[in-house]
Amino acid sequence: MATSQKPLWRGGRPLRNQKLNRRKLLEGAAAAAGALALSASSRTGWADQSQPSATVNVDTTVRHQLIEGFGASDCWSMDPIGREWSEENKERLAELLFSQRTGAGLSQWRFNVGAGGALADKATLWDSWRGADCFRRSEAEQYDWSRQPGQQWFLRAAKRLGVDQFIAFANSPPVWMTVNGHAHCDKQTGSTNLKPGYELRFAAFLADVVQHFQRQGIPFRYISPLNEPNWNWEGGGQEGCRYNNDDIARVVRALHQEATRRRLKVDIITPEAGDLASMLDDDLWRAWAHNNDPSAHYNLDANQLGKGQYRQYVKLLLGNPELRAMVDARVAAHAYWTDRGELMLAELRRALRQNIARYTPDGRYWQTEYCIMEHGRDLGMDSALRVARVLHHDLVDGNASAWQWWLAVSPADYKDGLIYTDYKKDGEQTVYPSRILWVLGAYSRFVRPGAHRVEVTTQGADGLLASAYVSADGRGLTIILTNEGREARRVHVAVNGRPVSLTPHVTSEEHQLAQQPATTRGGEWVAPPRSVAALVGKQLPV
Repeated sequence: MATSQKPLWRGGRPLRNQKLNRRKLLEGAAAAAGALALSASSRTGWADQSQPSATVNVDTTVRHQLIEGFGASDCWSMDPIGREWSEENKERLAELLFSQRTGAGLSQWRFNVGAGGALADKATLWDSWRGADCFRRSEAEQYDWSRQPGQQWFLRAAKRLGVDQFIAFANSPPVWMTVNGHAHCDKQTGSTNLKPGYELRFAAFLADVVQHFQRQGIPFRYISPLNEPNWNWEGGGQEGCRYNNDDIARVVRALHQEATRRRLKVDIITPEAGDLASMLDDDLWRAWAHNNDPSAHYNLDANQLGKGQYRQYVKLLLGNPELRAMVDARVAAHAYWTDRGELMLAELRRALRQNIARYTPDGRYWQTEYCIMEHGRDLGMDSALRVARVLHHDLVDGNASAWQWWLAVSPADYKDGLIYTDYKKDGEQTVYPSRILWVLGAYSRFVRPGAHRVEVTTQGADGLLASAYVSADGRGLTIILTNEGREARRVHVAVNGRPVSLTPHVTSEEHQLAQQPATTRGGEWVAPPRSVAALVGKQLPV
């Protein structure tokens, strides 16, 4: 069931009673959600003994991966919104995304470094919002740092609201560095659209962008030079560039060389593969795919061009000690199309985890883009629960250290936004927060960078998903509990063998990360039907 598409606020010329103080507006919404939580005794709170019960046991002495952050990207909406919306409405939008008190509290923000497709590819872009300007439009031109002003507005807003991890990512090299003069590939492109010998120029361009913003007080911690290099990117609907494995190695070496020369304190995030299966070594892909043909391997899209290998990215980057050091033992991929069935949700991620461990015990996996690849905007819990499953399996089965959603704001009738707007269609600055925003917020607001995932075992927990995280200082605990069923579930929580008091923050059809009374009766709590909750404790039992 989709949540009503009544906007949280409507921009443009304010309607009656819409000139509200933004802090009061957001706090009022939170208070109202909290009041609903307290009154919904039939769905939450303490329950009779006849309800199905489950036990969640947390062992904080068994630690798994370091959590580096949760975030989203500023494609494609943030530049026009940042240029054209009122300051008041931009602030409200920024608070929904970044505030740790009234919003999702994102801790990572991906900034798209444009390639110039907005100018070079007007005839082929799917729509005008899918192209980006470029800080340097030609090899002869100087940088113009006033470009991409809307994105820059949200970059600074994120910094002001507490985000300290910024990723500069490129979908394509600048058009003047490409073989065909476009921010997409075509038949003349070859293995990549980056001009031969332009690896160092491309690296210098990215380093210039990062260095500029560092001087402006916004320290980018990460550079991602490639995006979905395994797709062929012919057609030009949006910016994109393929790179075979040899191309990737050259770009990584050039970027590492340039960053080292400038003493930039940045890490390289790559390859941002467009398909988790493309990450796997051929033998592990065959085992995962249950394919007994010894010659079989991942063979989708660019792999069919006959222009080199566009797969086995874990082996490429972590199996080579030189490249492994250059990427700090991180590999990044996108989890599109992996939210259905045990094979995709769990087995694929376990295979990826096994593959990483094959080459290094210190390897880290970042999931850097995900949305549900389906038409039909959905603000409610149907899509939110699907996303909750992906988050859970990425973190528990894939051991993901970071997790990032695709579009922070979407104008489309598609399942790709944390927040939606009809601004592109009707010119009104409408904002529709989805339940996906608040499901991600359960992680991003309460599982902060530096936390570690810890061991969880369950009994009688069919239909429940549970994971737990200890804060960086070792004192705080967050349990993320998803109830996929249509009935409330009585859950007993024990930490290190002892019951604990935890404060639930619930997202459901009725609630948006709404705080509820702390559990005080022997560590028991009732999970509402079709809900995702962050159960937060400030003091671990010893």
